[in-house]
Amino acid sequence: MLSGPVFAGSVDGPAIHRPSDDSTIILSLNASSTVVSSLSASSPQEHLDAAKRALVQFRRTANPRYLGDVERELAAIPDSDRSDQFYFYRASLKQSLHLFDEALADLNTLSQRGGDSLESLMMRFSISFVSGEYQDAEKACTALKNDQNNLYAASCSQQLHAATGDAEKAYHDLKLAMAKSGLLADRQALAWATGTLADIAERAGRDDSVAIWQLALQLEPDDLYTRARLAGEQLRLANYQDVIVVSKDYLAVDALAVSAAIAQKQLGEGEQLIAMLRKRFDEALWRGEILHKRAYAQFLLDIEQDAQAALVMAEENWAHQREWPDEVILARARAASRGAEPL
Repeated sequence: MLSGPVFAGSVDGPAIHRPSDDSTIILSLNASSTVVSSLSASSPQEHLDAAKRALVQFRRTANPRYLGDVERELAAIPDSDRSDQFYFYRASLKQSLHLFDEALADLNTLSQRGGDSLESLMMRFSISFVSGEYQDAEKACTALKNDQNNLYAASCSQQLHAATGDAEKAYHDLKLAMAKSGLLADRQALAWATGTLADIAERAGRDDSVAIWQLALQLEPDDLYTRARLAGEQLRLANYQDVIVVSKDYLAVDALAVSAAIAQKQLGEGEQLIAMLRKRFDEALWRGEILHKRAYAQFLLDIEQDAQAALVMAEENWAHQREWPDEVILARARAASRGAEPL
């Protein structure tokens, strides 16, 4: 599972109006969504602090304009002043943009400088795991065992076991590790472990998956990734009203908006949201910016009923990202393209 809400669905970019004159492109930004940059900063540390603030805001909002701020702040730092923080923040930026190879390159540089930390190792594990590079993920997980809080190591170890072996056993082993940590686990480690447990519960087909996602969201209410996974699992279980509730006020996030649109459609509603998503995805395609292909594949399959297009998008997504929901949408699209009922 990728760390934090970095993997929540993307928001739509600024509305693009294409006039009859193809030489002109107008980007319309409303005042409420404009991101204020702090390029007035003068020192490398000020630029790093500004980049960190922008990354935090991106994780809270999924607004990609904050990533533009991060990129500008980091670009203002001369090569001679690049610190461990610089490489970590740039890796975070690349991870957020799903440029996983580039993110790993920065993490490698950080490691060569002796700057590995709990956060950088968790990022390395997350990227390797999501990419399906399980041997690399195992190496990062092993390195995490040297940290005093071994709940992170237990989480990544059991997530690997669930993906490559017995998900039910991994579920019980992680739950036991969480019980042993008890009050010794800090809130962030407990939230990470709870989200991992929920992911494993989904893989194992357990009935308590929704309840565990709900607990994970209680621990980190601002985590958009957790919110999107909860909505997705509620949707799978046909808890349509619950999907609408958990997605309310978060429709700028593609994954949540698509789940809400499917739920509304099942209830005989959703025309306005579906029209908004069509426009959003059309503009993203025109810009060449379909960042989160999983949500788009689900939209094509469950809203547009275009199994072949959904399969193409799901396969493109699978080439780079291999979480459990990626596997599910790929299997559903393949089944639908053969004429079978979507799973």
